[in-house]
Amino acid sequence: MKPRSIQIVPAGKRPRIKAFNSKKDILLYFITCLKEQKIRCAHFVIVASAIVVMLLSLNEYFSNYVYVVYFNDQEVGIVEEAKDVERFVSDLTDKCGEFYGLHMSPGEEIMLVKEFRPDSKPVQDKVESVIRQRMTFLTDVHMLTVNGLPLVAVSEESDLDVIVGKLKNTYSKTSNNSTVISTVVTDQLALEPCSVSPDDVFEPEEVVAMIVENKEVPAHQTAYIYDEINRGSLDSRQSFSYGDQTDSLLLAFLSPVEQAMQVESPPVNGDSIHIRTLEEVLMVEPIPFETEIVEDEEMWIVQKEVIVEGKEGQKELTFHVTKENGVEIDRIRVSENILQEPVTRVEAWGTAQVPSIGTGEFIWPVDGGGGVTPGRGFSTWHTGIDIHTATGTDILAADTGVVWFSGHGRTQGNYIIVYHGSFWTLYLHNNANLVTEGQAVEQGEVIAKAGSTGRSTGPHLHFETRLDDGSGEWHTYYQHKPIDPLQFFKP
Repeated sequence: MKPRSIQIVPAGKRPRIKAFNSKKDILLYFITCLKEQKIRCAHFVIVASAIVVMLLSLNEYFSNYVYVVYFNDQEVGIVEEAKDVERFVSDLTDKCGEFYGLHMSPGEEIMLVKEFRPDSKPVQDKVESVIRQRMTFLTDVHMLTVNGLPLVAVSEESDLDVIVGKLKNTYSKTSNNSTVISTVVTDQLALEPCSVSPDDVFEPEEVVAMIVENKEVPAHQTAYIYDEINRGSLDSRQSFSYGDQTDSLLLAFLSPVEQAMQVESPPVNGDSIHIRTLEEVLMVEPIPFETEIVEDEEMWIVQKEVIVEGKEGQKELTFHVTKENGVEIDRIRVSENILQEPVTRVEAWGTAQVPSIGTGEFIWPVDGGGGVTPGRGFSTWHTGIDIHTATGTDILAADTGVVWFSGHGRTQGNYIIVYHGSFWTLYLHNNANLVTEGQAVEQGEVIAKAGSTGRSTGPHLHFETRLDDGSGEWHTYYQHKPIDPLQFFKP
């Protein structure tokens, strides 16, 4: 920006008439003429009268010369004296500078052109009002650029070191299991002299907070960057635009104090500052234990027994973790140390055939009775009977046998399969199973509680009986042929 934003332009051609600075100069001029010309008194009166008339005419002529005020090439009014406008702009600039605590300069060009305008009426107050409403102010500071793109304006050159230092401290915080090896800035940072709105100058703490919180840095208007050689020349400055200038247009019509209240603005389109850290991280991870199966001929094939409980081991891993602004972008494992070996789990699995211990005669599996739900008896599409009962009712083993399965199925809900030798019985949709696999049960023993788990429309027991296929083992759900359970309960 030019040192002064006000230009005073002289008028065009004017009469070559000697200007008198005071009445005393005029009187001395006439006395000299009298002495040199030796004019007689009568002639003096005539000449003096003519001169007075001429002076009055000239005074009237020159009084029609005024200063036309142009604000950014737009005429905004007429004043009588240019120095009054200069003084007003200077006072306005000083007040704005005191408010922000910064050295200020006007942001617009004001031109005062002396022109001959008869019958014009200078209005100083009107011009001052327009200038007060439209004038914006800039301050000479430093633009922090990241990889050549503007980020934010700061007031001091030392602010760059403060910002980088605080960012490094923020992203170098360690935990109990990590140590920071190195911290570097991955961007090219520079400071360029610039002129910006005072609202666009930020303290180092504000810049750090915005970067850490991943916020875009706000700015009101274009920042003008000057080259070092021609600093101060309006033609030599480079403009870094922040995008939409809506707020700048608004600020142009506000007073300096009102401008200070405007804090909302478009975001900067520049890059951010990236701090890359390399950390050494120690982690302890479990080592899963393996399971060893031991066959036991004295146990039934549905029976299992844990001989040795398995136990997880532990290992210490060392990683080199690369982070950018606190976000992990890479991880390399550099070492591994076994702290504790895992303990292998040993299980005994039975291999003996399950004995046929059933009586071949069944009792009703629901304690307290209960009838078959209409339409839900045995059929080609329904392989059992649904006995309606209340939730929590005791479910009984229909015959003596061995529990082959006790668990959960998606459609069956909680269910149990009991092997009786020649037959198999199934108990579906239980609220809870009370027996475990390989457990021998007596006829009439409570093995479950009625419920409505799985694919069910209400509390009931889905009860099935199936003929063994001669294998004495259950491998698939439809391996053994289903038969109507009601045949076992006919009188």
